[in-house]
Amino acid sequence: MSAAVDEDGGGVGGGQVPGLDEPAWRREALRVSDRYLREVVVDFGLCPWAEHAITGGEVRRRVVLDGAPTVDAALAFIDELAGAGAAAAVGMLIFPRAALAPPAFDRYTEQVRRADRERCRAAGRKDFVMAAFHPETSSSFETPYQLVSFLRRAPDPMIQLVRAESLDHVRAARPSLSDDIARQNFATVTARGAAALEAILRDIRRDRDGSYAALAASGPPPAVTAATPRG
Repeated sequence: MSAAVDEDGGGVGGGQVPGLDEPAWRREALRVSDRYLREVVVDFGLCPWAEHAITGGEVRRRVVLDGAPTVDAALAFIDELAGAGAAAAVGMLIFPRAALAPPAFDRYTEQVRRADRERCRAAGRKDFVMAAFHPETSSSFETPYQLVSFLRRAPDPMIQLVRAESLDHVRAARPSLSDDIARQNFATVTARGAAALEAILRDIRRDRDGSYAALAASGPPPAVTAATPRG
């Protein structure tokens, strides 16, 4: 989205990948990310504070092209978010070529979370609240809380980072925020029809797969398969 500040991912996450058109990969990863943010998060009104950050230009995104991303790659981006202050309320680390299935990507996210938490304790600052998104998460739901996984079917594996202070302020005024949003989203999706949302998610995924297939013709293809993350 034009309101997001997109960071140059060059040199982050292991350096250049031989034979890869890195600018094109980053451009396409951001383009399909735009579709997900606009057509799913904003158009369905799924997260009021995230929508405010998106439309207000308080979101920063970084595309990491490694197939097996390192914890250090994520921490470097987190440092940049921390240094940006309130201007970067939300960060999104996007991994279009990550060879990690959902369980492995969850473990990678937890490694990043723990590493950042340890650093924050040592530095005396608050950490970032993280959530893992993945295109292969649940494709069905029956309850408001199962819907959370369904909605996290971003076109690429992604870690969403939210400044803890931002959430603390919101939760202080509205302690039941998470439950309220879950119930509201369930009502919204049910009213508009789960099939309509599913169709949008599938269309974005088809767009992503077709675009990446064309890019992969001249370099190593993306993969979303089980692998062991490197720390």
